[in-house]
Amino acid sequence: MALFKILKGDSSRISTDITPFHDGYAYLSLNDSGLYIDAVINGVNERIRINPSYESRAVYDTLYASSWSGGKQTLSIEGLTSNSNGIIGLDPDATDDEMSECADAGFYVAGQADGSLTMGYTGDVPTKDIPVVVLIMG
Repeated sequence: MALFKILKGDSSRISTDITPFHDGYAYLSLNDSGLYIDAVINGVNERIRINPSYESRAVYDTLYASSWSGGKQTLSIEGLTSNSNGIIGLDPDATDDEMSECADAGFYVAGQADGSLTMGYTGDVPTKDIPVVVLIMG
């Protein structure tokens, strides 16, 4: 049976330098919602976070009408990695014309790499600049 202990204060208290290791204990850090378990793995005491951190960050950019080449366009997205989880969508401040243009274009993600996201379209060639937001998770 595990003992569940809620730590008061910020998540720095999750350090074993501050809160001693106890095999089988579970800890919830309230400021970052981290859930940790103390376990002995291969003879080593480890405090393991068992729920991922889903902090997200929004990056705003524009798909320019003049920048399509071969049906694709690459955006430079600082902080994006080749295996980041995320979502790209139309900027919430987009106009009705921009929304219509986006729907007619049929955008899709054509590629992702460290620092860049490549978009493609399956419909009409976009003739307007389209404001987008990339939400990077984790």
